[in-house]
Amino acid sequence: MDTRIQAVCEAARAELDVPALVVGTLREGRSETLALGCEPTTRFRIASVTKPLVAALALALLEPEEATGVWPDDVRVRHLLSHTSGFDCELADRDYARFGQGDDALGRCIAELPSVKRLFDIEEVWSYANTGYWLAGELSARRAGTSFEDALSDHVLRPAGLEATSFDEPDLEGFGANVPPTPYPRARRPSGGLVSTVEEVLRFAAWHLERPESAVQRVVAGTPVGGVYGYGLFGEHVAGVEVWGHPGSYGGFEASFLTIPDRGAAFVGLTNAERGRQALKRIEDAWFTEAVGAPRPVAARVDLPATALAAFAGRYATLDGVVEVEPSDGGLRVLLPDGGARAAHAIGERTFQLEDGMRLDFPRPGFARIGSRAVERLP
Repeated sequence: MDTRIQAVCEAARAELDVPALVVGTLREGRSETLALGCEPTTRFRIASVTKPLVAALALALLEPEEATGVWPDDVRVRHLLSHTSGFDCELADRDYARFGQGDDALGRCIAELPSVKRLFDIEEVWSYANTGYWLAGELSARRAGTSFEDALSDHVLRPAGLEATSFDEPDLEGFGANVPPTPYPRARRPSGGLVSTVEEVLRFAAWHLERPESAVQRVVAGTPVGGVYGYGLFGEHVAGVEVWGHPGSYGGFEASFLTIPDRGAAFVGLTNAERGRQALKRIEDAWFTEAVGAPRPVAARVDLPATALAAFAGRYATLDGVVEVEPSDGGLRVLLPDGGARAAHAIGERTFQLEDGMRLDFPRPGFARIGSRAVERLP
């Protein structure tokens, strides 16, 4: 491991009090791993890093232009994989344990998808939707004639040489204020249920980069805040180089998966603390500096008139409760459901950045997009 990256890992872990942290890099076919607070082979929950694998499964078994048979016919498989279906992120009743842990759990969840609120027409606004990945997982399972788990194993995990990657529980506990009870709901597995090691996620990265079929996952299909999205992968440019990957966050675990296709390079970081996201961002920048010569660019501040700021004020309904937005000190003040407040400064005409790096934008009148999810303004 590059000594500069190792130093950043050690400092970030100590400052942010992250119990366990493992990072790995791939360059020119050679991988390196650094483990702090655990063994290199420790299995973490990789959360939404599951999505690139599920997208690979769906693209192997389904046609991108197929209708879903569950949502209206204008919604196709490619919309599920690119978060452009227009449907909301979760079911209104988020008690997924009620579907049980049996083989019928995913199917029972899918039966309720027609009740999910539709916020936009297809491709109108990119908005993160776990619901679409549950549906893609179920459709893939039906096509394979097996369970979703067996389909993923047969078409992705085994071909990629992943032996320790599964839907078991992780080797460590997750830490943070929002840790749900175990086990992970089986109905949600296609959107973020996998457990894996850094070494195996790097192995998946190598398999993904070597396969010509993977290139379709890196075709731009949607435009989230500050980048683009293909099928199961976020895209961005760092120092003029294309980067594709996906973060993961669930139950006190934070994960990072990044690839630089033109250089055959990859980065994987896994932690078991909610504050691990901040640590991983610092480590990612150290890796970018080593791999492409510069960290991620810092967005410049933009001055907006008070009338523009006032237009964004309001109360917005999120999955975790109501978020209030109000003008403050030339920017916005965001009041969170837990009572916390965050300052946000403008980096575009409708785009703002919060103190912790999260972005907030307003893609359509009456809607905000907080991080990756679009939400409606309340009357």
